[in-house]
Amino acid sequence: MSTAIHPAESHTGKQLSGVFISYSHKDKRWKDRLVTHLVLFQKQGLLDVWDDSRITAGDDWYQEIQQVLGTAQVAVLLVSAHFLASDFVLREEVPRLLERRHAEGLWVIPLVVTPCAWEEIDWLKPMQAELRNNRPLSSLDQLPHR
Repeated sequence: MSTAIHPAESHTGKQLSGVFISYSHKDKRWKDRLVTHLVLFQKQGLLDVWDDSRITAGDDWYQEIQQVLGTAQVAVLLVSAHFLASDFVLREEVPRLLERRHAEGLWVIPLVVTPCAWEEIDWLKPMQAELRNNRPLSSLDQLPHR
């Protein structure tokens, strides 16, 4: 069963924007928090948010990820030291997203979630990362860890 994002119209007649979330599994808490905020737009038929939790038993997980990397209209990168150390993210996801960013204008949004050396990464430093007061989102975290 394919879970890929496909451009389609929502029930409102507007085109859905496919959002791919790239993250390290060690940052699952941050991914879950982001999805919580985006679910409102998904329920309104404005976004189709995809992360690897949509892969079901028996699916070819690698092929599913490759499909979505090729069809998403937006990519959100949850940047952390774990993300920057992930071989899979750096080998499989980032090159494809950067290729599409250059060739097709894919909107790639880096969200710096925890302190890391993101400004030292050649492919990342030219992008406008989302920071609040030049601090990662974790520095603003007032919610209890669950």
